[in-house]
Amino acid sequence: MTIVSLEALTFGLTRLRAAAAESGHRLCLLTGDRSIYAYELDRLGPDDVTVIDVDTTDVAACAAVLDRLPDLAGLVNSTDTWMLPGATLAARYGLATLGPQVAHTLRDKAQVRTLLHRAGLSRADALRVEPTGEAVAGAVAAIGYPVIVKDSAGTSSRSVWLIRDDAERDRTAREVAEATLLGRHLVVEPYFPGPVYSAETVSWRGHTRLLGIAVHIHTPEPVRREEAVAFPVALPPAESERLATWIGEVLAAVGFTDGVAHTEFAHTPAGPEVVEINGRIAGAVIGEMMCRSLGVNVYAAVTDTALGRRPRLLDAPLSADRGYGMTFLHPPAAGRLAGWRGPERLPMFPGGPEFFPTAQPGDRIVHLADQRGCTALVMAEGPTAEIGLYHALAAAGTVTHDMRPLH
Repeated sequence: MTIVSLEALTFGLTRLRAAAAESGHRLCLLTGDRSIYAYELDRLGPDDVTVIDVDTTDVAACAAVLDRLPDLAGLVNSTDTWMLPGATLAARYGLATLGPQVAHTLRDKAQVRTLLHRAGLSRADALRVEPTGEAVAGAVAAIGYPVIVKDSAGTSSRSVWLIRDDAERDRTAREVAEATLLGRHLVVEPYFPGPVYSAETVSWRGHTRLLGIAVHIHTPEPVRREEAVAFPVALPPAESERLATWIGEVLAAVGFTDGVAHTEFAHTPAGPEVVEINGRIAGAVIGEMMCRSLGVNVYAAVTDTALGRRPRLLDAPLSADRGYGMTFLHPPAAGRLAGWRGPERLPMFPGGPEFFPTAQPGDRIVHLADQRGCTALVMAEGPTAEIGLYHALAAAGTVTHDMRPLH
């Protein structure tokens, strides 16, 4: 039997393949660009994963591929961009799915905020506006500074604007008209101040287990590009229990009942406020950090859900024996990537730092304000997440970019 992944996250295929194999299934990846997974595929044997090249933005083309798989057992949803097509295809073939309606909700940040506000889980509602300067200015005036303007279906921190004064309002009004959006609208909502965390969870039939909390470090305002992540954050037991109850209520409010979720939230002085809810496992190498820290392949919960069965991770004994940190590497200026200097020196540093490239030599790197400008990750371990993060930051400091002019 075969489990299909409609695209995937950049890292995690090896873990996903192991989880599928442990369940007695083969993993098949449908992708429009297999170069995205070069790091993982280079570490897998030719018979470990079946890779089928297809235009994954074309649901009919993907369905034609699935029609040729007589032993189709499940379809994995592991990305935001392909969440809705994945749910649609799973429903068409009678496979386990979070459901097209829930997928629609999670891909609409305005609807998520509205549902949370109605459930008493957010202090404010969101405004949905057309991507025009006039509409943005009107919504900002209605809410007041500071506000966040973002793509209603955005990912990777792109198309997000923090507006704190008239000058930033006017600049954003000019930029939104030229932005390429994944959604059809913009979302305008209050800016919730505080450190950003993410709740990593697994759910089944509405019962949710909190696997751990990660902290996300960002650049200074107003860009707020993600710079580093550490897992698992050591919170006081009472606060951890409150967050476990809260995240269960949050997921229930948006109709997410089954599967692995990654929910980012700001820890404000008035309590947690959701930033976004992702109905998938965490990206970058957070999934790998979870596996190593908890001593279990958390991707097994992904395949269990795809097969329509209760994730074993809900009942597994878990204890975080190690902590991990990772940092994103961004070049100082736009250009064409020729390579990196310094990865060979990583073994000199404590924490067993590892290098995970997300770009390849020859790639054009032009978007420096969001995750599209990331060329690699450095991950390291420690006895706690805090020390693991220190180790990752120290090691990453030895790596520099070799860039060439774009022309």
